[in-house]
Amino acid sequence: MVGEDTELPCHLPTNVSAEHLELRWFRKEVSQPVLVLRDGQEQEGEQMPQYRGRVTLVKNDISTGHFAVMIRGIRASDDGEYRCLFKDDGSSTIALLHLKVAALGFDPHIRMEVQENGEIWLECTSVGWYPEPQVQWRTPKGERFPSTSEAKDPDQEGLFTVASSVIIRDTNTEKVSCYIHNLLLDQGKEAEIFIPALLFPRLTPWIVAVVVILVVLGLVTTGCIFFTWRLYKERSKERKNALSPKDRVLEELKWKKSTVHAVDVTLDPDTAHPNLLLHDDLKSVQLEDSCQTWPEKSERFDSWPCVLGREAFISGRHYWEVEVGDRIDWVVGVCSENVKRKGFDPIVPENGFWALELYENEYWALNPRRTPLLMSNHFHRVGIFLDYESGNVYFYNMTNGSHIYTFSKMSFSGPLRPLFCLWSSGDQPLTICPLTDGPEVVTVMANAQDISKEIPLYPMGEDSQVTDTFHSELIPKPPRQGAP
Repeated sequence: MVGEDTELPCHLPTNVSAEHLELRWFRKEVSQPVLVLRDGQEQEGEQMPQYRGRVTLVKNDISTGHFAVMIRGIRASDDGEYRCLFKDDGSSTIALLHLKVAALGFDPHIRMEVQENGEIWLECTSVGWYPEPQVQWRTPKGERFPSTSEAKDPDQEGLFTVASSVIIRDTNTEKVSCYIHNLLLDQGKEAEIFIPALLFPRLTPWIVAVVVILVVLGLVTTGCIFFTWRLYKERSKERKNALSPKDRVLEELKWKKSTVHAVDVTLDPDTAHPNLLLHDDLKSVQLEDSCQTWPEKSERFDSWPCVLGREAFISGRHYWEVEVGDRIDWVVGVCSENVKRKGFDPIVPENGFWALELYENEYWALNPRRTPLLMSNHFHRVGIFLDYESGNVYFYNMTNGSHIYTFSKMSFSGPLRPLFCLWSSGDQPLTICPLTDGPEVVTVMANAQDISKEIPLYPMGEDSQVTDTFHSELIPKPPRQGAP
């Protein structure tokens, strides 16, 4: 396997010492030496450059006629024939050996786009395969789809990068998987993706007629709804002015439940790396060359330039968006509440991180082996959807609405928090996007008997309960303004 060490065995027909012989390992030609032993000394100057420092003699068997060598850090280029030569006084003996090299690549990644004609375009990519693998598109029932395009190109190390695409036209197809198979190992890796019901049937004349009628009825209905809404809005304003503090809380709770999964995320200054600058609204973060005046905190990151969101999620579904703009590097995602914040623990799922990264103009899913994401264009806004119970973290390109990557069937335990990291300074920050069509901030009295105490009311979680009195358990404190 690529990266492992292997031993190439060779020995004389009889148990005769080979110490006085000239011994040589080479590829197809004698002029391609892998290792040469003469007068009991290794001749490093005669080795091919790609084997220097990687090939060593297993010396403990030379006295019995064995001339084994160890190749360390196997590469794809090491695949092929090797010849072992014993030479003595003009006579020689040669043995042939064939070394087979294999590599099982990264987990495949599927990218999906909806074409203008309603068809679904899927692209499956993976890197690090050897020898050249096979790609199959199939459904859970075993139905196979032919690839519309396929490329298998070796990189500088000889490992194959695979890119295969397919067009889905069948509206009944709900799930498709991409299976990449290494024939030499008879092993493979598979990724699957759910296909949303976005396709529409071909239009027939009677459908067109129905559509026209529905459009006309829709316009008439829309007009009626609009005038009704205007009337309702005016009366709602009048009624809102007369609401008691408790009624206002109930109105806000109703609005919050209607937003379903969207959450209002803010940054937590107590977790921010010393070189991070948080804006006063705690919605934007920048990396500075100099340290900020943050107090020392046990929960603060001291090595990775990261900051967490204040919000912690222990169940349910939650969605937020981050404006990354034209920045050339960033990391966004979620992490466990108890991740290590001192030192340089890798940002991978095993350490409690589920995140995407843009670094050196390339996108990556931060798995243990860093899965590359082959994106056709840069995007400026990322949507993050956490489904706690199912163990999934979805990432979406909100520039065109396409799916980017999913950490699926993870085992979450304990609270999860939004994660934001920056690798370089710059004028453009990472910015948490505001909730669309959110309510205006209103003010209610903390105690009806004390009109001098007023607390701003912010959107609350879906599971919040209304009580008869108004205390801090019901109305969360607003985010602190600016750095501590």
